[in-house]
Amino acid sequence: MSKLTGTTHGDAANELMSYYKGQAKSLEASGHYFMAAVALAFAVETGVLVYLLVEFGDDNGGELQVPPSVGFSDLIEAADEVNVLGAPIDCPSHARDDDQRPKYLARDAVDNIRLFRNLIHPGRALKEGYDPRTFDQDKLSELWEMAESVMHSLMYYL
Repeated sequence: MSKLTGTTHGDAANELMSYYKGQAKSLEASGHYFMAAVALAFAVETGVLVYLLVEFGDDNGGELQVPPSVGFSDLIEAADEVNVLGAPIDCPSHARDDDQRPKYLARDAVDNIRLFRNLIHPGRALKEGYDPRTFDQDKLSELWEMAESVMHSLMYYL
């Protein structure tokens, strides 16, 4: 399979991120908080991928070529290498239309989201003793705040 590039896959990746975010909202509205959180975690993972695909073009070091099998931890590592997960949180969020500030540092939040997202694997959930039935609306609200903090940081560095 060919590598992912911004030119070829940037728009589709952005649409995929929007789809996951929309699914998270829909699932939350129907009371499916755990599945909403899974969709939201996928949205964040895709958001990091979108940033890496579209931000790097000819005028910014050349287009990245990302393997389609890249993992979330690899995307986080790549984002760390270009320092896009360290936006300050003492300013209004770049991911909102109001003056609210992000609650979390993106670097910390993205790791927490990744750790949660890894619990979709049954073996990991069993190993960690995780019961998805315990995931409630409060936990989802916290995950939305973490996701927003990551998006704030990515938007801050655009």
